[in-house]
Amino acid sequence: MSEHDVIVIGAGPAGEICAARLAAEGLDVALAERELVGGECAFWACMPSKALLRPAELLAEVDRLPGAKEAVTGRLDARAVLARRDEVIHDLDDSIQLPWLEDRSITLVRGQARLDGERRVQVGDQLL
Repeated sequence: MSEHDVIVIGAGPAGEICAARLAAEGLDVALAERELVGGECAFWACMPSKALLRPAELLAEVDRLPGAKEAVTGRLDARAVLARRDEVIHDLDDSIQLPWLEDRSITLVRGQARLDGERRVQVGDQLL
């Protein structure tokens, strides 16, 4: 069993901020994450949806500008937009986040976390 002052469950935006603030106060922090550091927004929600919205926003802006409007012919290619969205979420990798955790001495524990009694958190086979 490894011991920490605080165990934060979930490495999404709220969990990252919580862990960072606690570590900045000198606490020994573990951050448990079952998926990717950065959470749902970065990998499955916000970024993919922005990849879908941005082409339509750009076309709407071009359509509004005199001179630019005439340069655009045709319609939005939905298949290409969806392919770009898939490219954004393909080969998901959170390695860019790891130095941020290391710089703050936050221990990352990968796996599904659950409370396992008073002051105990189970993450996979590991008891914290």
